[in-house]
Amino acid sequence: MVARQARFDAVAIVCGVAAFAALEIAAMALYPGGTWWDATARGHRFWENYLCDLEWRVALNGQPNPVGSRLAQAALLVLVLALAPFWRAVPRLFASDARSGGAVRALGLVSVAATVAVVFMPSERFGALHGAMVMVATVPGLAAAGLAVRGLLAGEPRPRLAATIGASMLAVAVVDFVLYVSHLVGHREGTPLVPTLEKVALLLLLAWMVVVARRASRPG
Repeated sequence: MVARQARFDAVAIVCGVAAFAALEIAAMALYPGGTWWDATARGHRFWENYLCDLEWRVALNGQPNPVGSRLAQAALLVLVLALAPFWRAVPRLFASDARSGGAVRALGLVSVAATVAVVFMPSERFGALHGAMVMVATVPGLAAAGLAVRGLLAGEPRPRLAATIGASMLAVAVVDFVLYVSHLVGHREGTPLVPTLEKVALLLLLAWMVVVARRASRPG
């Protein structure tokens, strides 16, 4: 039963990552243009656009984005849902620490539930409330990631690939979150560094999810 659950979680994670990538690439291709620092920019700027920019029904350059916005929303929803089996799978790599594993699963699922709300509350329509929900969703997610990395460093067999990728993702995500919150709370205009770090953290998260899926599905 445990082995079957592990295989199911692994397949769900990998399929979720693949579906997210396909939907997000399509949304990027359809995005008309505009960033928070250059409204005249044409097309999607990978390092300058936030993920949530793609959810806007009217892009930041003022042009309609009806199909792309729905694809972007679907992509984020798929990724968030794939995090549910991910948070179940991570503790299998350090099964000897049951207490930490339980905390990782609980905090991770709380973050998943809150992030689903974020997906359906785009900044275009919800303004500052979107930013507040991002903070509510991110804090338990970072806590879960921190506990998971600690468990992996202690319990994952060498070369500890999952621990290394997870720690890298966590470090980038924490810096990005601090910058995001400081700009939001201080009512200051952000810098392009924030969406850039967001993308770096996202790529590391996707890699972490795939590695964990492969490792956690192996017998023993």
